[in-house]
Amino acid sequence: MIDNKLNTHLDNILSNENNFFFYNKRREAVKVIQQNGIMQLDEDLKSSKLHKFLSREYSFNSIEEPSDDVFECMIDNFKSYTYCLENASHISKHFNDNINIEVDNIINASNKVEDYLGSLVDIEENGLYALNTAAFTGGFYINIPDNEVVEIPIQLLSAYNSDTNSFYNSRNVIIVGKNAQVKIIQCDDVYTTHDFFINNMTEIFVKENAHVELYKMHNLSNNTGMVNSIFIDQDSSSVVRTFNIEFNAGYILGNHSIRLSGENAENSTFGVYLADKQQEMDNYVCVEHIGVNNQSNQIFKGLIDDNARSTFVGKIIVHRDSQGTSASQLNNNILLSPKARAYSKPYLEIYADNVKCSHGATTGQIDEEALFYMQQRGLSFDTARKLLLNAFVSEVIEQINIEPIKVKISDMVKKRLTGELTQCNNCILRCSESKKQKNNLSY
Repeated sequence: MIDNKLNTHLDNILSNENNFFFYNKRREAVKVIQQNGIMQLDEDLKSSKLHKFLSREYSFNSIEEPSDDVFECMIDNFKSYTYCLENASHISKHFNDNINIEVDNIINASNKVEDYLGSLVDIEENGLYALNTAAFTGGFYINIPDNEVVEIPIQLLSAYNSDTNSFYNSRNVIIVGKNAQVKIIQCDDVYTTHDFFINNMTEIFVKENAHVELYKMHNLSNNTGMVNSIFIDQDSSSVVRTFNIEFNAGYILGNHSIRLSGENAENSTFGVYLADKQQEMDNYVCVEHIGVNNQSNQIFKGLIDDNARSTFVGKIIVHRDSQGTSASQLNNNILLSPKARAYSKPYLEIYADNVKCSHGATTGQIDEEALFYMQQRGLSFDTARKLLLNAFVSEVIEQINIEPIKVKISDMVKKRLTGELTQCNNCILRCSESKKQKNNLSY
């Protein structure tokens, strides 16, 4: 992959970095890259499709002039506080309300992230972690104060557009204070037919008794590869629910690493992925139970068609002192063609003795008996098939607590199953028409 361009890019970043904290972080990561390369990956994360994307020729675009266009959400009865990160460098705000949270470009927040950035990440175990740490050009810094209840969801849109094949690295740090509550929606959009690779990392710190819902949604072109890595650390009595929704992309790796550090913490991680053609959608989930009396739950559902491929790797690690742990994991896949493939690798590592842990994985075809029964009741083959497949993924969709998003996602699943939905011209939560923003407040 682009060795000379990469080396030149890293040299330029280091020579232009004036912040002492960022410079040290970047320099340490560059040393790791020089020693190990960027293909240093966990065995479970290795993929020929990922290697293919990383082997392409890219330009490293950094700071570019921001666009004047914004994309207003057109979901019925839905309002959000929307921030847009353009080409991993420039953040703009698209609402006029005053809210009691702090949002900035991470590039401007070095003194606020010194205790956080990189504290959940081992850059030596994964070359893409090191690359992101060395080369991130921007990202979201968000701080939700203690006791703050953010009633309206926060929408973080990452938009990418370039007239050449491009590689982007963005980095986010989100801090949710004690007793705070927030819903965050992260969307990724590519407005080009060129080859893209996006290496995105988000570190989330959830303090005592805080409640967080995180929705991560992808609807990218088949020319786009993406690794989306999310690291979450939960303090005592915190509750986190995450949703990973994947409709389109040439390659997607959803990489989730969750630490239940405090006691009585709860985490639920849900995923839905619909892959067809030559697409590959992989999910890696690792939940570490460290404190006592913690609960975790994983449910991932996949529909795989044509020559597409998916891999689910789920790990539950219960540390020796994490007594009273309750953890479950479920991955179900339906193959819709003879050449479709789905791989499932569940892991349990349990070092405590007072625990309840379970895991399950299934991969098969659509239920022929149920299909026959529904046809006997007067439904056509196509209608019966769509109903069964929609019911299969509804177990996850029904867990969504934001009703307008639940309705929109359910509608998009139905369209995806009928072949009506490929890559949207815009984010899966947005219309395809751009409008000028009258009050575009930039950071």
